[in-house]
Amino acid sequence: MNSSFFRRVSVLFFVLACVGMILGQAESRRSSISESNIRAHMNFLAGDALNGRGSGTRDEWIAGEYFASMMMQFGIRPAGDTDSSGKRSYIQTIEQKRFSFASAPTLSYQSQGKTVILTHGKEMILFAINSANVKGKLKVIKPGTTPGAGEALLVRYDGSDPQAFNQQISGFGDSGAAALIIEENEQSRAAWDRFGSRGVSFTESADSSSTARIVISKEAAEALSKLPEGTEITIAGTLGEPEVRKTWNAVGMIEGSDPLLGSEVILLSAHMDHLGERPNAPGEDKIYNGADDDASGCVAVLELARVVAEGPKPKRTVYFAFFGSEERGGLGSRHFVSNLRFPKEKFIANLQFEMIGRADPAVASDELWLTGYTLSNLGSELAKRGAKIVNDPHPEQNFFRRSDNYTLARQGIVAHTVSSYGLHTDYHQPSDDISNIDFGHMTKAVNSMISPVVWLLNSDFRPTWYEGKDPSQ
Repeated sequence: MNSSFFRRVSVLFFVLACVGMILGQAESRRSSISESNIRAHMNFLAGDALNGRGSGTRDEWIAGEYFASMMMQFGIRPAGDTDSSGKRSYIQTIEQKRFSFASAPTLSYQSQGKTVILTHGKEMILFAINSANVKGKLKVIKPGTTPGAGEALLVRYDGSDPQAFNQQISGFGDSGAAALIIEENEQSRAAWDRFGSRGVSFTESADSSSTARIVISKEAAEALSKLPEGTEITIAGTLGEPEVRKTWNAVGMIEGSDPLLGSEVILLSAHMDHLGERPNAPGEDKIYNGADDDASGCVAVLELARVVAEGPKPKRTVYFAFFGSEERGGLGSRHFVSNLRFPKEKFIANLQFEMIGRADPAVASDELWLTGYTLSNLGSELAKRGAKIVNDPHPEQNFFRRSDNYTLARQGIVAHTVSSYGLHTDYHQPSDDISNIDFGHMTKAVNSMISPVVWLLNSDFRPTWYEGKDPSQ
């Protein structure tokens, strides 16, 4: 070998070293997320100007346009609908047919040869249903037990704190049961007339497996509990003409740079809607701002999108989605997963961000937790890469089933929610506003996810469900 060969090799190694140093410097220059950025986004999204971003309202649409304008500013490509000229937007528009009962729906069953009828607004309140006629076999069940598909589950009130009780059984609502029938408590009784005077409606785009949710009087619960298990329960009524309504998603993407990994997709998501403004709500504050739920998650996704867009282009394709009408049955995420712009087998993982605006006292102050942590290997791999995420400390709440991630998980996609919700009492209340956000915690929380997310976007790691844990099976 001659000296010129060694000189060429030396030059090559020098060039490679310089390239590596430049790439390393580029990565080290990846910006962090400032508290001022988080405050700015939160002040708009959770301020009174958006009236609580009610599901399917103009306020939700305005929030979607805000996310679209931010993603445009960051240089993220639109991934929503196309217009007649073929130009793509950041916004997905989802039309829904909304059906309302023309008269008060009823719950009925046979007892000793007679038909017993409970009527909405009188002996029962029907909060949710997905068709004009739902039937299920009666089964009395307690919090913490496993419900069965197709059953009409009766849950007796156990005398505990009403809100804690409601949270404990809320996971039954996506269990595959036909109906969840809950005995009244002092909280539901106080709101009986208000909810009983409302009409009952549902959208055709809601998942057909959604569970009807009913609260019944103490006397009615006592009578139901004495029936033979398996007694058929029917919830039914007559529908009027449907009303066409809309909800929206805001979606952007960065195409992967790697020839092989570039076709694989990671989704970072949050839901942009909340409960809106309710003129009949008790107290002076009528706006359900949804600061923690889920402006906080939206801001996390938005700031992670900015940081990823400012850095070196990731090897994998990444989508950023802000879903509409999560509070109305996950309509936005259902539309997204049913209308993918890429093959489903290329959908590697989803991280949903939900309620990270306060620290959870059940874990360390700098930790987040992952719903369904023990169902797949995604959480443990992210933790190895520096993510301060731990197992969900509230398994009795069934949080894995209570956010948009579950819509995707039921399709076999490894999808989890990142959260730090500590069961605070402002959940779904007007008091979930900016004044109660811990901005220091939130800033640390979002920053702590930058490196793990960047690793996932540039890795060939494919998370999998543990054996027997796949929600789609």
